[in-house]
Amino acid sequence: MEKHEPVDHDIKKKSFLKLGIIVLVFIILYFVFTTWHHHKQLTLYGNVDIRDVNLGFRVSGRLLTLDVDEGDAVHPGELIGHLDPEPYIREVNARKAAVNQQIAFLEYAETVYAREKRLSGTGASSRDRYNNALTSRNAAKASLDKAIADLSESTLNLQDSYLYSPSEGVVLTRAVEPGTMLAANDTVISVTLINPIWVRAYVTESELGKAKPGTHVQVYSDSFPKKSFDGQIGFVSPTAEFTPKTVETPDLRTELVYRLRIVMQDPHHQLRQGMPVTVKILTG
Repeated sequence: MEKHEPVDHDIKKKSFLKLGIIVLVFIILYFVFTTWHHHKQLTLYGNVDIRDVNLGFRVSGRLLTLDVDEGDAVHPGELIGHLDPEPYIREVNARKAAVNQQIAFLEYAETVYAREKRLSGTGASSRDRYNNALTSRNAAKASLDKAIADLSESTLNLQDSYLYSPSEGVVLTRAVEPGTMLAANDTVISVTLINPIWVRAYVTESELGKAKPGTHVQVYSDSFPKKSFDGQIGFVSPTAEFTPKTVETPDLRTELVYRLRIVMQDPHHQLRQGMPVTVKILTG
Protein backbone atom coordinates (compact mmCIF):
# COMPACT_ATOMS: atom_id res chain seq x y z
CA MET A 1 0.00 0.00 0.00
CA GLU A 2 2.76 2.44 0.91
CA LYS A 3 4.60 1.84 -2.39
CA HIS A 4 1.62 3.13 -4.47
CA GLU A 5 1.08 6.43 -2.60
CA PRO A 6 3.65 8.43 -4.69
CA VAL A 7 1.91 7.28 -7.89
CA ASP A 8 -1.47 8.57 -6.65
CA HIS A 9 0.15 11.84 -5.65
CA ASP A 10 1.64 12.28 -9.15
CA ILE A 11 -1.74 11.62 -10.75
CA LYS A 12 -3.37 14.28 -8.57
CA LYS A 13 -0.64 16.78 -9.44
CA LYS A 14 -1.13 16.12 -13.15
CA SER A 15 -4.91 16.48 -12.82
CA PHE A 16 -4.58 19.84 -11.05
CA LEU A 17 -2.08 20.97 -13.69
CA LYS A 18 -4.47 20.07 -16.52
CA LEU A 19 -7.31 21.85 -14.77
CA GLY A 20 -5.17 24.94 -14.29
CA ILE A 21 -4.20 24.92 -17.96
CA ILE A 22 -7.87 24.68 -19.01
CA VAL A 23 -8.85 27.58 -16.72
CA LEU A 24 -5.95 29.65 -18.04
CA VAL A 25 -7.01 28.98 -21.64
CA PHE A 26 -10.57 30.07 -20.87
CA ILE A 27 -9.31 33.26 -19.23
CA ILE A 28 -7.13 34.06 -22.26
CA LEU A 29 -10.02 33.39 -24.66
CA TYR A 30 -12.30 35.61 -22.59
CA PHE A 31 -9.92 38.56 -22.72
CA VAL A 32 -9.28 38.03 -26.42
CA PHE A 33 -13.01 37.97 -27.15
CA THR A 34 -13.82 41.03 -25.04
CA THR A 35 -10.94 42.98 -26.62
CA TRP A 36 -12.08 42.00 -30.13
CA HIS A 37 -15.69 42.87 -29.28
CA HIS A 38 -14.63 46.25 -27.92
CA HIS A 39 -12.81 47.13 -31.10
CA LYS A 40 -15.78 46.02 -33.20
CA GLN A 41 -18.24 48.30 -31.37
CA LEU A 42 -18.74 52.04 -31.90
CA THR A 43 -20.29 53.91 -28.98
CA LEU A 44 -22.08 57.25 -29.50
CA TYR A 45 -24.00 59.56 -27.19
CA GLY A 46 -27.17 61.52 -27.83
CA ASN A 47 -30.68 62.43 -26.72
CA VAL A 48 -34.20 61.28 -27.45
CA ASP A 49 -35.93 63.67 -29.84
CA ILE A 50 -39.72 63.24 -29.92
CA ARG A 51 -41.74 65.35 -32.35
CA ASP A 52 -44.70 67.46 -31.26
CA VAL A 53 -47.56 68.81 -33.31
CA ASN A 54 -49.84 71.73 -32.41
CA LEU A 55 -53.43 71.06 -33.45
CA GLY A 56 -56.03 73.70 -34.15
CA PHE A 57 -59.05 74.47 -36.31
CA ARG A 58 -58.58 75.95 -39.78
CA VAL A 59 -61.67 78.09 -39.18
CA SER A 60 -62.80 80.35 -36.36
CA GLY A 61 -65.71 79.82 -34.00
CA ARG A 62 -66.84 78.91 -30.49
CA LEU A 63 -65.36 75.69 -29.10
CA LEU A 64 -68.26 73.38 -28.35
CA THR A 65 -66.52 70.21 -27.14
CA LEU A 66 -62.98 69.02 -26.44
CA ASP A 67 -62.95 65.29 -25.72
CA VAL A 68 -59.31 64.72 -24.65
CA ASP A 69 -57.16 65.85 -21.75
CA GLU A 70 -53.44 65.93 -21.00
CA GLY A 71 -51.96 62.45 -20.94
CA ASP A 72 -54.71 60.87 -23.05
CA ALA A 73 -53.68 58.68 -25.97
CA VAL A 74 -55.05 59.63 -29.39
CA HIS A 75 -55.18 57.60 -32.58
CA PRO A 76 -55.22 58.51 -36.29
CA GLY A 77 -58.62 59.83 -37.35
CA GLU A 78 -59.95 60.08 -33.79
CA LEU A 79 -62.34 63.00 -33.19
CA ILE A 80 -60.76 65.36 -30.67
CA GLY A 81 -63.32 68.15 -30.54
CA HIS A 82 -65.43 70.49 -32.65
CA LEU A 83 -66.66 74.05 -32.91
CA ASP A 84 -70.28 75.10 -32.83
CA PRO A 85 -71.32 73.99 -36.35
CA GLU A 86 -74.58 75.98 -36.56
CA PRO A 87 -73.11 79.06 -38.36
CA TYR A 88 -71.43 76.83 -40.93
CA ILE A 89 -74.56 74.71 -41.44
CA ARG A 90 -76.54 77.88 -42.16
CA GLU A 91 -73.87 79.08 -44.55
CA VAL A 92 -73.96 75.77 -46.43
CA ASN A 93 -77.76 75.94 -46.74
CA ALA A 94 -77.56 79.53 -48.04
CA ARG A 95 -74.95 78.55 -50.61
CA LYS A 96 -77.07 75.60 -51.74
CA ALA A 97 -79.98 77.99 -52.34
CA ALA A 98 -77.68 80.28 -54.30
CA VAL A 99 -76.60 77.38 -56.50
CA ASN A 100 -80.22 76.44 -57.21
CA GLN A 101 -80.99 80.06 -58.06
CA GLN A 102 -78.08 80.29 -60.48
CA ILE A 103 -79.16 77.03 -62.11
CA ALA A 104 -82.58 78.58 -62.79
CA PHE A 105 -80.97 81.76 -64.21
CA LEU A 106 -78.77 79.69 -66.47
CA GLU A 107 -81.68 77.61 -67.75
CA TYR A 108 -83.57 80.80 -68.67
CA ALA A 109 -80.46 82.31 -70.29
CA GLU A 110 -79.90 79.14 -72.29
CA THR A 111 -83.51 79.26 -73.53
CA VAL A 112 -83.21 82.90 -74.64
CA TYR A 113 -79.86 82.26 -76.27
CA ALA A 114 -81.16 79.24 -78.19
CA ARG A 115 -84.15 81.26 -79.49
CA GLU A 116 -82.05 84.24 -80.58
CA LYS A 117 -79.53 81.94 -82.26
CA ARG A 118 -82.31 80.26 -84.20
CA LEU A 119 -83.91 83.56 -85.24
CA SER A 120 -80.65 85.32 -86.09
CA GLY A 121 -80.19 83.18 -89.19
CA THR A 122 -83.65 84.10 -90.54
CA GLY A 123 -83.38 87.85 -90.07
CA ALA A 124 -86.20 87.88 -87.49
CA SER A 125 -83.79 88.99 -84.74
CA SER A 126 -81.05 91.60 -84.72
CA ARG A 127 -77.39 90.92 -84.18
CA ASP A 128 -77.46 92.94 -80.96
CA ARG A 129 -80.18 90.79 -79.43
CA TYR A 130 -78.19 87.66 -80.27
CA ASN A 131 -75.01 89.09 -78.68
CA ASN A 132 -76.92 90.15 -75.58
CA ALA A 133 -78.39 86.66 -75.21
CA LEU A 134 -74.93 85.11 -75.62
CA THR A 135 -73.45 87.46 -73.01
CA SER A 136 -76.28 86.73 -70.57
CA ARG A 137 -75.82 82.98 -71.07
CA ASN A 138 -72.06 83.23 -70.42
CA ALA A 139 -72.59 85.44 -67.35
CA ALA A 140 -75.10 82.95 -65.95
CA LYS A 141 -72.59 80.13 -66.42
CA ALA A 142 -69.90 82.11 -64.59
CA SER A 143 -72.30 82.94 -61.76
CA LEU A 144 -73.21 79.27 -61.40
CA ASP A 145 -69.53 78.27 -61.30
CA LYS A 146 -68.91 80.83 -58.55
CA ALA A 147 -71.93 79.67 -56.58
CA ILE A 148 -70.71 76.06 -56.78
CA ALA A 149 -67.22 77.15 -55.64
CA ASP A 150 -68.75 79.07 -52.71
CA LEU A 151 -70.77 76.02 -51.72
CA SER A 152 -67.64 73.85 -51.86
CA GLU A 153 -65.79 76.31 -49.61
CA SER A 154 -68.67 76.42 -47.13
CA THR A 155 -68.84 72.63 -47.05
CA LEU A 156 -65.08 72.49 -46.36
CA ASN A 157 -65.45 75.05 -43.57
CA LEU A 158 -68.14 72.90 -41.98
CA GLN A 159 -65.85 69.87 -42.16
CA ASP A 160 -62.98 71.90 -40.67
CA SER A 161 -65.10 72.76 -37.64
CA TYR A 162 -64.31 69.18 -36.53
CA LEU A 163 -60.79 68.40 -35.31
CA TYR A 164 -59.24 64.94 -35.79
CA SER A 165 -55.94 63.48 -34.66
CA PRO A 166 -53.46 63.20 -37.57
CA SER A 167 -51.51 60.29 -36.06
CA GLU A 168 -50.93 58.21 -32.94
CA GLY A 169 -49.70 60.18 -29.95
CA VAL A 170 -50.24 61.44 -26.43
CA VAL A 171 -51.81 64.78 -25.51
CA LEU A 172 -49.06 66.96 -24.07
CA THR A 173 -50.94 70.19 -23.35
CA ARG A 174 -54.56 71.34 -23.47
CA ALA A 175 -54.62 75.05 -24.19
CA VAL A 176 -58.35 75.94 -24.17
CA GLU A 177 -61.68 74.88 -22.71
CA PRO A 178 -65.17 74.55 -24.24
CA GLY A 179 -66.86 77.91 -24.76
CA THR A 180 -63.68 79.67 -25.85
CA MET A 181 -63.94 81.83 -28.95
CA LEU A 182 -61.11 80.73 -31.25
CA ALA A 183 -59.52 82.42 -34.21
CA ALA A 184 -58.46 80.32 -37.17
CA ASN A 185 -55.29 78.30 -36.51
CA ASP A 186 -55.26 78.92 -32.74
CA THR A 187 -53.59 76.02 -30.91
CA VAL A 188 -56.11 73.84 -29.10
CA ILE A 189 -53.89 70.97 -27.95
CA SER A 190 -50.33 69.78 -28.45
CA VAL A 191 -49.75 66.12 -29.24
CA THR A 192 -46.50 64.20 -28.82
CA LEU A 193 -46.02 61.71 -31.66
CA ILE A 194 -44.88 58.51 -29.97
CA ASN A 195 -44.05 56.30 -32.96
CA PRO A 196 -41.62 56.47 -34.46
CA ILE A 197 -39.30 58.42 -32.17
CA TRP A 198 -35.88 59.78 -33.02
CA VAL A 199 -32.54 59.82 -31.31
CA ARG A 200 -30.20 62.68 -32.14
CA ALA A 201 -26.59 61.50 -31.85
CA TYR A 202 -23.21 62.68 -33.13
CA VAL A 203 -20.23 60.89 -34.69
CA THR A 204 -16.70 62.15 -35.27
CA GLU A 205 -15.22 62.46 -38.73
CA SER A 206 -12.82 59.56 -38.12
CA GLU A 207 -15.76 57.24 -37.30
CA LEU A 208 -18.15 58.62 -39.92
CA GLY A 209 -17.66 55.68 -42.27
CA LYS A 210 -18.99 53.28 -39.61
CA ALA A 211 -22.30 55.11 -39.25
CA LYS A 212 -24.07 54.66 -42.57
CA PRO A 213 -27.80 55.17 -43.23
CA GLY A 214 -29.67 51.91 -42.73
CA THR A 215 -27.24 50.57 -40.11
CA HIS A 216 -28.94 48.81 -37.20
CA VAL A 217 -28.03 50.06 -33.72
CA GLN A 218 -28.74 49.30 -30.07
CA VAL A 219 -29.84 52.19 -27.84
CA TYR A 220 -29.46 52.18 -24.05
CA SER A 221 -30.90 54.54 -21.45
CA ASP A 222 -29.86 55.11 -17.83
CA SER A 223 -33.49 54.65 -16.84
CA PHE A 224 -33.47 51.10 -18.26
CA PRO A 225 -29.83 49.91 -17.96
CA LYS A 226 -30.63 46.25 -18.68
CA LYS A 227 -32.88 46.94 -21.67
CA SER A 228 -31.83 47.78 -25.21
CA PHE A 229 -33.95 49.45 -27.87
CA ASP A 230 -33.59 48.60 -31.54
CA GLY A 231 -32.98 51.43 -33.95
CA GLN A 232 -31.75 52.25 -37.41
CA ILE A 233 -29.69 55.16 -38.69
CA GLY A 234 -32.00 57.11 -40.95
CA PHE A 235 -30.03 60.27 -41.67
CA VAL A 236 -26.45 61.49 -41.57
CA SER A 237 -25.91 65.23 -41.80
CA PRO A 238 -23.85 66.31 -44.85
CA THR A 239 -22.27 69.17 -42.89
CA ALA A 240 -20.04 69.17 -39.80
CA GLU A 241 -20.76 71.09 -36.61
CA PHE A 242 -19.27 71.55 -33.16
CA THR A 243 -20.25 69.06 -30.48
CA PRO A 244 -23.39 70.35 -28.71
CA LYS A 245 -23.13 71.14 -25.01
CA THR A 246 -25.86 68.63 -24.19
CA VAL A 247 -23.87 65.69 -25.57
CA GLU A 248 -21.44 64.09 -23.13
CA THR A 249 -18.56 62.40 -24.95
CA PRO A 250 -15.04 61.47 -23.86
CA ASP A 251 -13.63 63.60 -26.68
CA LEU A 252 -12.94 67.32 -26.75
CA ARG A 253 -16.03 69.48 -27.12
CA THR A 254 -14.40 71.54 -29.84
CA GLU A 255 -14.12 68.52 -32.13
CA LEU A 256 -16.20 68.63 -35.28
CA VAL A 257 -18.93 66.00 -35.45
CA TYR A 258 -21.73 64.96 -37.80
CA ARG A 259 -25.31 64.71 -36.64
CA LEU A 260 -27.17 61.39 -36.92
CA ARG A 261 -30.89 60.79 -36.77
CA ILE A 262 -31.73 57.32 -35.50
CA VAL A 263 -35.28 56.10 -36.03
CA MET A 264 -36.66 53.86 -33.27
CA GLN A 265 -39.81 52.13 -32.19
CA ASP A 266 -40.90 52.42 -28.55
CA PRO A 267 -44.07 50.30 -28.27
CA HIS A 268 -44.26 50.63 -24.47
CA HIS A 269 -43.66 54.42 -24.47
CA GLN A 270 -40.74 54.23 -22.06
CA LEU A 271 -38.52 56.91 -23.60
CA ARG A 272 -39.12 60.63 -23.00
CA GLN A 273 -38.16 63.85 -24.73
CA GLY A 274 -34.55 64.88 -24.08
CA MET A 275 -33.59 61.66 -22.30
CA PRO A 276 -29.81 61.01 -22.67
CA VAL A 277 -29.01 57.71 -24.35
CA THR A 278 -26.01 55.65 -25.43
CA VAL A 279 -25.94 54.30 -28.97
CA LYS A 280 -23.86 51.23 -29.81
CA ILE A 281 -23.09 50.21 -33.37
CA LEU A 282 -21.52 46.88 -34.26
CA THR A 283 -19.11 47.79 -37.03
CA GLY A 284 -17.87 44.30 -37.94
